[in-house]
Amino acid sequence: MREETAPTFDTVEELQGYITSLVEREHDYGTCCYAMSLAATAAFNFVASKLGVTGFQASCADLDILRRTRNLDGPFLILKGEDELYPQYDNHKKLEESRESWKEWIAEQAAKKLEDVENAHPDVVAHWKKLAG
Repeated sequence: MREETAPTFDTVEELQGYITSLVEREHDYGTCCYAMSLAATAAFNFVASKLGVTGFQASCADLDILRRTRNLDGPFLILKGEDELYPQYDNHKKLEESRESWKEWIAEQAAKKLEDVENAHPDVVAHWKKLAG
């Protein structure tokens, strides 16, 4: 299932049939993960095709799915390991640029944590103080 490509359906009934087929087949600990991602991707493809979204809109939507499913409350970055194979990509630079752009947000969050600190380890409190400025 890992290598399967999620289809794009023309009707909600086709999509529903596909999702049902994924849910009703026998799964083990690993295959249930692929069933979930294939179903979600098929639904994503269906809605995207019906709404006629652009590639940019689709990339915003899939990042929002990641934000929601992983409970990411702040800024985040995705780095591709395969980019390390090519000199035009610089993951180290991307990470440093992102960290720099997040400084204000991090300082605000650290200050909030310092206001409500109860049981944090002294090293963590010291780190928050450093980040809060």
